[in-house]
Amino acid sequence: MPKVGDIELGPDGVLYAVSEARHVLAVDPKGGQVKRLASVALEGKDWVRAIAIDREGSIYCGVCGDRHYVQVLDREGRPTRIIGRREGRRLSGPWQQDGMYQVSALAIDPRGQLWVTEQDGLPRRVSVWNARTGAFVREFFGASTYGALGAAINPVDPYLMVGQGCEWRIDPETGQAACLGTIDRNGMMASRFGFGPDGRLYLAVTSGFLCSGQQVRFFEKIRDGEWKLRSTLTPFEKDKQKQVAVWADENDDGQEQPDEVKTYPDDLGGWIQGWYMAITEDLTCYGSMKQIKVTGWTRCGSPRYDLSQARPLPGPKDGAARGGMGAQHNHGSADNRFVLWNGCYGEDHSTVDCYSLETGKLLWTYPSNFTGVHGSHRACGPQVGMIRGAYDICGSVRLPEPIGNIWVIPTNKGEWHALTEKGYYLTRFWEGDPMKVEFPKEAIPGADCTRCPPGAGKEAFGGSICLDRKGRLSLQGGHTSFWNVEVRGLERARALPGGRLTLSAADVELARQYRQRYLDVKEGPRRLAAPRATPAFTGDIEKDFGAKSVVAFARQENAAIRSALAWDERNLYAAWEVADDTPWVNGADAPEFLYARGDTVDLQLGTDPRANPQRDKAEVGDLRLSIGPFQGRPTAVIYRRAVADPRQKRPMAFNSGVYKNYVMESVAFPAEVRIQVKVEAERKRYVAEAAIPWDVIGASPRAGLVLRGDMGVTHGNRAGNDTVLRSYWSNTGTGLVSDEVEELMMVPKAWGEIALQ
Repeated sequence: MPKVGDIELGPDGVLYAVSEARHVLAVDPKGGQVKRLASVALEGKDWVRAIAIDREGSIYCGVCGDRHYVQVLDREGRPTRIIGRREGRRLSGPWQQDGMYQVSALAIDPRGQLWVTEQDGLPRRVSVWNARTGAFVREFFGASTYGALGAAINPVDPYLMVGQGCEWRIDPETGQAACLGTIDRNGMMASRFGFGPDGRLYLAVTSGFLCSGQQVRFFEKIRDGEWKLRSTLTPFEKDKQKQVAVWADENDDGQEQPDEVKTYPDDLGGWIQGWYMAITEDLTCYGSMKQIKVTGWTRCGSPRYDLSQARPLPGPKDGAARGGMGAQHNHGSADNRFVLWNGCYGEDHSTVDCYSLETGKLLWTYPSNFTGVHGSHRACGPQVGMIRGAYDICGSVRLPEPIGNIWVIPTNKGEWHALTEKGYYLTRFWEGDPMKVEFPKEAIPGADCTRCPPGAGKEAFGGSICLDRKGRLSLQGGHTSFWNVEVRGLERARALPGGRLTLSAADVELARQYRQRYLDVKEGPRRLAAPRATPAFTGDIEKDFGAKSVVAFARQENAAIRSALAWDERNLYAAWEVADDTPWVNGADAPEFLYARGDTVDLQLGTDPRANPQRDKAEVGDLRLSIGPFQGRPTAVIYRRAVADPRQKRPMAFNSGVYKNYVMESVAFPAEVRIQVKVEAERKRYVAEAAIPWDVIGASPRAGLVLRGDMGVTHGNRAGNDTVLRSYWSNTGTGLVSDEVEELMMVPKAWGEIALQ
């Protein structure tokens, strides 16, 4: 069969195949005979991409190219009808649900309905049709771009949203969203609403994420589903010189003419768009080292930007370094009186800094800790008022007094934070403690999302805020969908009366001494002493292992851990006492995935004392023992990244969104490991104790032997199907819980010393 495309099994047991993008072949799977049933009559560059067969033997052919529809043939191969608009649905403008675009797969369900998938992201759609009559039945949309990027809520009507390049209307009763039309087929990785003269509504859109330097496009809303492109800001480089082209439509044709474009040297020192777009409601642009205001409007309502009038922003000396990993430098306040600068990416202790645009003076700073995605991996547990793992500043609005201007800062730890123009911490949005996360039973209007993270709790990169004309604040979050959530309760905010705080010279000196003391701390490698003993497993680790051998550690208070080790000639003994709101629950469907699906205890060990202690990756002799409840029974899994003896290899590959085919050369399930677990649900804790034979470990014990290793715990969510927190005695960089391969990896250089006494 030449150039075979889609292949489907018909109800009659015959294989049907597309050949040369236009012929339909029937293949006897037993004898192998091939028969050409039909050749679809095509036009221009059209071709057949997909087929489906119903019970009567009718053949449904999905046509792509210049046209987009389904051609139906009878069982003899004769054309009978088409389904959908022959020309397909329009690519921009008001939505045509009775049209298709880029048909990629077809299926007939038992009810005689035709299901059609489309290879298009603007939007992503599956449509359903009556196969006999060709009538449109319904459509499904989603998922969003990873991290729910690019969405925004309409400030005129919060039941209108944009996202995936489209405009949507949400039914306030059912929560179902209907597509009103496609706005922009260039992609929508960030979008922000704004207003022009006479309350005209505009939308700013960019196509890129992380990397600055993307074109900013300004659309004006004409009516539901219909938007007009009015202006663009386009950074480019010519002859090694950075420049910005500014286009504003003069004649209302939506097309760029040379006399409508002005080019400026790019001396902005940054760009408007980073993780988000720093644009306020009057379409003033921030993010770079300058404030860029609208300097006029064309006759048809296009905003003009004269970059020669861009105003330098007051800011910190390291302002050009603020942000990082694609984040913009700053974001102005909603009334353009203040500018808030981002923290420095990846730093454990940075600040966000607020300046007055009128005086240029620094007004206040606020701590921004463990900044950015990578900084968040080292973050401590949540604390009231602490900003951990900040992405960027996603937006600003002005609330009624006594609050005034606020900026909202999303993070990689689940919570968002609101800071006021006076430098006060106003509130946290969403739930940042993974042990307290609780989703509503149904995603319906009125569902309480207070205990939810803004999506998955990590890597929910998208997000925006909206203050509607009635003064209601809404949040747009999500991870693989666009959430539209109203904030209630801010109207109860009250100003504290305040007063005078007196600091004496002695107070200042005492503070200096404390600061210096913390700065002078030089912590050496962690050391855990393992006494020579054969503990009885009673569930009391101090009694079993001795109080002096117990080490305590915690990433957050409600997940505190105490661990201990001991040894004799036959076994290494390990114990973990774990605080957990839902103790000893794991939803893994295979034991090798216990570490990623909920509660486990963990021992990592380097059995070769001669190995380089600063090695980044696990080598021969390094192992990870993970113990968790698999289908209700304590189960041990030992992972070895590398083994020397080929006979010991039991390879297994692991995959994630970032890593493909990450191979552990040995994954074993040693039955010789003796495990005892005591669960005390009412006390929200459990104790796990294990005896691990030295033969299983692959080491010979002796008093004075010092190995490197770590002890830790993974905590699951309330649903008991995902690891949401990792806490370790030595390795503090374990905040990442969004990549299962990263969670599996051993990091020997972060291990401490384990000394056999």
